[in-house]
Amino acid sequence: MGRIIIPSYNKKGDLNYYVGRSWDPNSRAKYRNPEAEKDQIIFWENLIDWNKDIYLVEGAFDGMFLDNPVVMLGKHMSELLFETIYNNAKGNVIICLDGDAWNNAVKLYHELNGGELWGKIKIVKLPKDRDVCDLKGQINEYYYEIKD
Repeated sequence: MGRIIIPSYNKKGDLNYYVGRSWDPNSRAKYRNPEAEKDQIIFWENLIDWNKDIYLVEGAFDGMFLDNPVVMLGKHMSELLFETIYNNAKGNVIICLDGDAWNNAVKLYHELNGGELWGKIKIVKLPKDRDVCDLKGQINEYYYEIKD
């Protein structure tokens, strides 16, 4: 009760997961998700345009604020998602994790920035107390250059 449900569909259009979040700030259970192998799905797979730039985000709510998001369902990327991005991404891959996940974002940058994706990985650095939804369309102001 009192939850927002965001469904996810695979590339065939079949429901493969959902995220349930309480809209009540006093709720003891902020999220309620299905007991499923989330490492075995690509969230919103049916909506991803692999020919355009993609934005890697932690959660579905973050993805609502960006064009062409790829939702990781956490701060870490599954092997399936890594392989899918590596084999399909034609544009830039922009890592856009919450401000409190900077170390995770840098690690992900180094994992992805090689082979076919060399030079296509970008990273966004947010203040620690900011989330993607706080950007209000001003993502370019937060691009950060990693010196290898």
